[in-house]
Amino acid sequence: SGAKQSIRELSSLKDLAVRVLAQNVDSIYHVGNLPSSILEPALLQCTAEQLNLLEHRNNHLKGTLETAWKKLVETEFKSKTLMGDSWKTMYWDQIIERKEKLKRLTNSIASAKVEKEKANGMVKHITMSMGEANKRRGVKRPITGGESRVRGPSSSGSKSAKTGTLMKRVLESSSKWKR
Repeated sequence: SGAKQSIRELSSLKDLAVRVLAQNVDSIYHVGNLPSSILEPALLQCTAEQLNLLEHRNNHLKGTLETAWKKLVETEFKSKTLMGDSWKTMYWDQIIERKEKLKRLTNSIASAKVEKEKANGMVKHITMSMGEANKRRGVKRPITGGESRVRGPSSSGSKSAKTGTLMKRVLESSSKWKR
């Protein structure tokens, strides 16, 4: 008497059949003479592989499947105009083109990476070689601040080498060990 009852709309048998078909598309083998008005809503929810399988099993569906292929093309490729014989061939052509474009892009990135690694390897090799050569020749880094000038190798040697005191010390220490 005081409680409100909400009346739910009951689904029609047709709506229930469409829902069951859409949920079980992979299980459909042969559709027989099922009207396209029941079949089409389920087909619009199919993937490309499911559509191919249904067409293979039911050759008479080709006209009905074009609408589903068109929806797939519009959804996946944002294309509204037919290019080619049918929406199905356009779909598969677009898939092939996408794969080729991805392959070209992948190859381009890979070759750019290899070139970069080669360039970095060469720069490291040259830098290391120049650094080692400069150390061997005694080349110093330029002095920064004021005027930049490069210092040459010092040929004067150390003070003890000039006076000969280094050699005297070595000889004295070696004679101590002999005793």
